[in-house]
Amino acid sequence: FGPSHLGSRAAPQDARFHGAAGMALEDRLHKSIWAAVGEAVNRIAHAGSPDEISKRVVRHMYKAAADPELLTLPWEQTCAELVQRSMDGYTIACGEMPWFYDLDLVPAYTQAAMEIVAASGQVVSPEGVQEIVHAEYEDKLDRNMLDKAVWDVVRDMFTDDKVKGKVYHAFQKSYWPALEEVLNDGTLPTEMRYGLDQATELKRVEAFTRRWLDDGISRAWVAIEQSEEGLTEETVMELLRRFIAPFGAEHPFSCLPGALTEGLGRPPPDWAFIRTVARQLFRHWNGEGQSAKKKRKKGGGGSPWAEEDDDEGVQKPSAKSRGKKATPKADDPEVEEEDLGVAEEEEAEAEAEAEAEAE
Repeated sequence: FGPSHLGSRAAPQDARFHGAAGMALEDRLHKSIWAAVGEAVNRIAHAGSPDEISKRVVRHMYKAAADPELLTLPWEQTCAELVQRSMDGYTIACGEMPWFYDLDLVPAYTQAAMEIVAASGQVVSPEGVQEIVHAEYEDKLDRNMLDKAVWDVVRDMFTDDKVKGKVYHAFQKSYWPALEEVLNDGTLPTEMRYGLDQATELKRVEAFTRRWLDDGISRAWVAIEQSEEGLTEETVMELLRRFIAPFGAEHPFSCLPGALTEGLGRPPPDWAFIRTVARQLFRHWNGEGQSAKKKRKKGGGGSPWAEEDDDEGVQKPSAKSRGKKATPKADDPEVEEEDLGVAEEEEAEAEAEAEAEAE
């Protein structure tokens, strides 16, 4: 075997009859996958028959592993494709099972990948194969968990099924572009060499949060605005609170990327930026621009999340953005005097409510 990550291509051999005792590759694959999956199933607590669980898992893994195309690919791509192709069907079929996230299939994938790579004539270390398999497998689990979390948040926030679907897809599609934008902010060389200080890490978390919320809500603007819940600052803040801890405070998962929060930890439920970003977004959507804001540290503690914004100079969202009708203009010939008075009264009440909420 060569060193980790390095492989060499030997002369191709007969893929179907490579190995001891002339056992066909398909037979060896099925035997090794079944044994490895069985061991993984036996290591977890689960309800139901171990054989039935193994059958469901092996079905998808073997179908992907038996594809002859994998024998023609470079070994790194073979490992990645094996996991990606099998995980798609496996996730759809078993993603809601209580044991789905407890089952460690890395050893089974590694064993299957080693069989395929060896049959293709390439020589590579098991460590190199396992590293790629592990990265791909964890990525698939993380993405599936994220999709589930976003759906759970949207499902609990909105009542109309059409609104749920539109909001879910909006936040799902805007997530990865927002993360890519933040990761490409020019700090990668510094991060790789020295790591990032807390202030820089916090700025990146805030930048991602702002970008994701802005893009996601913009994509589903009409659906949210016309929904029973409406589009308000409180709606935005509640969405963010739930995205931070989608499965509750006791569950460690967060929709905020671990790549950004690993050093800081998950933001607390009372993170001051929750209100700050909601106000910033409404000013942006109202075309009022971003005014300079002062920040002051909360007394006590050393949490990087412990910042709060001064309320001085904060502008409230317009009546239209609060889900209320905008005040008609007095010089509009179609506006009756009585309607104008009612509209002015409604706006005054709305402003009073906003001021009371701010206090």
